Amino acid sequence: MEILTIDRLSALGHAQRLAIFRLLMRRYPDWVSAGEIGDALACKPSTLSGYLTTLMQAGLITQERRGRSLLYTVAMN
Repeated sequence: MEILTIDRLSALGHAQRLAIFRLLMRRYPDWVSAGEIGDALACKPSTLSGYLTTLMQAGLITQERRGRSLLYTVAMN
């Protein structure tokens, strides 16, 4: 399923989601834990989870589980 450009732009239209995406772009190709993202942006876990879900649904980031950790990186496709 192809993600529309408008969906991606909409996902980035929120300041905190854009900050998450920018952080992941700076760290690419590394994977960053949700905890590290939350600490860097002073974001509560429940709020961060929603932001990360929106970015994943827009096809902008990818999630991987390693043990008990959820890691994120930019989806370069």
